[in-house]
Amino acid sequence: MSATHPVGVAPSPWTAGQRLVLAVLLVVGVGGLLAGYTGTSGTLRVGHQVVWIDLAGAALLVSGAGVILFLTAGRRAIGQRRLGLFGNVVEGGAAAALATGVAAGDLVSAPTMTKYHRADCSFVAGKAGVVAASAAGHEQAGRRPCGVCLPGGDA
Repeated sequence: MSATHPVGVAPSPWTAGQRLVLAVLLVVGVGGLLAGYTGTSGTLRVGHQVVWIDLAGAALLVSGAGVILFLTAGRRAIGQRRLGLFGNVVEGGAAAALATGVAAGDLVSAPTMTKYHRADCSFVAGKAGVVAASAAGHEQAGRRPCGVCLPGGDA
């Protein structure tokens, strides 16, 4: 990732090889569908049609698996980028939570924050004026739960 990119434009999370594999698998899927269509049209024998329908179904499965692998690789690359930018926000703030005097399991926020967090979330690490409250207390104050540390949910 040594290449420079224009400001505000992120590099693609997929490599050229991954894009090529996706293109090949999509072509296989479309080719299988076309072969299935042409194989079944013009014949009345069900036994002959079933073979072509099976071919079309297998081609759809292959191209669908390619799409799933492509999206999974992109999600993994984006997750690695996020980890590089922010670090492990869930585990990274545990020491900072203990330094503020709140228990690691508390839900905390500061008066100027719009979201509440687990005390060990790195988004509240080192913030002044952090106070603990219940989830209901935070929501009464108009705060929403943090989407990263998932307070009150399964992390």
